[in-house]
Amino acid sequence: MKVQVKTFGSLTDILAKEFYITANDTTELLATLTHDHAELAQRSLLIAVNNTIVKTAVTFQENDIVALMPPYSGG
Repeated sequence: MKVQVKTFGSLTDILAKEFYITANDTTELLATLTHDHAELAQRSLLIAVNNTIVKTAVTFQENDIVALMPPYSGG
């Protein structure tokens, strides 16, 4: 499936702020990105699919929007 990926925070230093990629699910997406950008393997990421943070593998639908962001902290 072709999905739109948006990155936030320090991830924009590694990846484009917004791009399209073909992947069937979040596992394949992360495998492709870490293969192309090995430094991502060392980072903790939050993944949101269509504005919902996911913690398990999610199968994509055509034109889903995936957000990748570093973990947030607050006080």
